Amino acid sequence: MNRKAWSGLLGMATVLAAACSFGSTTNPTAPGGKPLIAEPTTGVTFSNDFNPYDPNSVASSMGTRTLVNEPLIEYDQLDPTAAGTHYWLATAYAFQNAGKDLQVTIRQNVKFNDGSAFGPADVAATFKAMMNPAADTTGVPPQASEPSVSGNNVTLHFQAPQFTSLFSILGNTYILKASVADQIASNPKLVITKPIGTGPFMLASYTSSLIKWKPNPNYWGGTPPESEIDTPSIATNAAASDALVSGQLDWAGNDIPNVYANYVNLNPQTNHAWFASGSTVTLWFNLNPGNGGATGINEAAVRKAVSYGVDRNALALLGESGYELPASSSSALILPNQKAYLPSDGSLANDLSTSGTVPDAATATANKLPAGDDVFDILKGAGWAPPASSTYDTGKGTFKSGGNCDGSNLANCWTKGGEIIKFSIYDPVPFSDYWENAALMSQELQALGMDVTTKPGQGYSDWNTNLTSDPTQWQTAIHWGAGGSIPYQQYQDWLDSSSKTSVAHYIGYSNSAAQAALAKYSSTDPNDTASINTAVQQLEKIMSTDVPEAPLLYGADWNVFSSAKYTGWPNQSHPYMNPSPSDPQMPYILMQLKPVS
Repeated sequence: MNRKAWSGLLGMATVLAAACSFGSTTNPTAPGGKPLIAEPTTGVTFSNDFNPYDPNSVASSMGTRTLVNEPLIEYDQLDPTAAGTHYWLATAYAFQNAGKDLQVTIRQNVKFNDGSAFGPADVAATFKAMMNPAADTTGVPPQASEPSVSGNNVTLHFQAPQFTSLFSILGNTYILKASVADQIASNPKLVITKPIGTGPFMLASYTSSLIKWKPNPNYWGGTPPESEIDTPSIATNAAASDALVSGQLDWAGNDIPNVYANYVNLNPQTNHAWFASGSTVTLWFNLNPGNGGATGINEAAVRKAVSYGVDRNALALLGESGYELPASSSSALILPNQKAYLPSDGSLANDLSTSGTVPDAATATANKLPAGDDVFDILKGAGWAPPASSTYDTGKGTFKSGGNCDGSNLANCWTKGGEIIKFSIYDPVPFSDYWENAALMSQELQALGMDVTTKPGQGYSDWNTNLTSDPTQWQTAIHWGAGGSIPYQQYQDWLDSSSKTSVAHYIGYSNSAAQAALAKYSSTDPNDTASINTAVQQLEKIMSTDVPEAPLLYGADWNVFSSAKYTGWPNQSHPYMNPSPSDPQMPYILMQLKPVS
């Protein structure tokens, strides 16, 4: 599945037979190349709704919003340099008022797919709609007043400086026609069946198993290379693998089981995979009142012990087939990409054991691991009584509960005040990798005296709805991170409780020190690296000690593709863009491809 999409997955099997009809009705002599069949994520429950600001619409769920509703700038999230900035519906921007105001120059001679003219008023209306927190599902920072328009410029007025939020503002806000934006401003859940936008494609047809997109004849960027984009409904990662092998899928944004043996090596000339590390996968802890009935996880010490008890190597090798690397820093920074932000003393460089056990003294000293940072010492120090049948080797820091803690025998469990550490890991079964990881973590943590079970979500749609709106339905969950080339994007998502669309809000986490550090970070000119590093390291310490989310893996930007129809894909030798077939980079990639003659 695509780890950047914020919506949609279905547990019931969508018949793969439907894949046999992908693009079958397309006129092969149509302008451009052959139909391109792209699957951003698996298991989505299709609905005839293309509202880009409703997280549960099919456009949001499948990550196809930007086929129609484009951003102002296309950012390569893997490249923080100027080379990774591609002006799109904007041609320039400039900060004013010490970073609180952002003036954006709008591209001229652009039309919507209905033939009407696009201009600054549409951009202003879109950002005005984002002033309704229920509509702002992509993270536009709080605005002090409505946008102002002068000539071809739109000026956005924010409550605080926003030097670090350009991706959310310019790269992840999907521009609407003003009349549509006004409706979404008052009704964020507006059902849109005929999406209007400036993107390279427009809706051709919709069914519950296949969505077809045709080229926008008014597209400002020229005629797209592809004659058609087909978005099929595919139930599972394994089904996506079958579709790739049979030639019924050209581009997949999910973890394909044993992708090299099952796909790439079958025809290395045309079959390819490149998984760039673009985010940090974490375990979310539900800290809301009641938190679904979990016990223990409201304590930071318990969350830290859970984090230290996870065998990340097993998650990486067994759950992710080795395509994602184990997280090694409790800071949750994406390493090695963001290594420069770590403390110079190396204290957070390798402070997480990737095996789930504390290494011997020599290894601990070499990696500067804090003394006592193992499951036994963390919990014992927080007042938890170890399992009666447990054994602990103080020399090696190895701990065994004496038997699995499954709730049936408290002698195998940590106890405190009559409670045990008890929670379930809630993830969709069709996410085969995450579901495997949930089972692995359950086994590992039960052996360490915690009653950890798994809770199946039948599909992404119900799972995502529960995570974001019903804290009574879940306790913990494995989830990909927000990514980004700088730490702010992920930290803001994990720690900013003021945002109604942040992970912090969903899990019920609030920390005034984190809010202050985020405010300092966002208000600091990027050239002031010393001040930025100070703020980032404050956030690192909060993640490390409070553990609102436990880092597990360095998440892949999933990208499996065929060059049989098109060349010019982003790959390891030409990494020009985050390669996943999803928002917001999809239009940029599609316009770079070249048909195979």
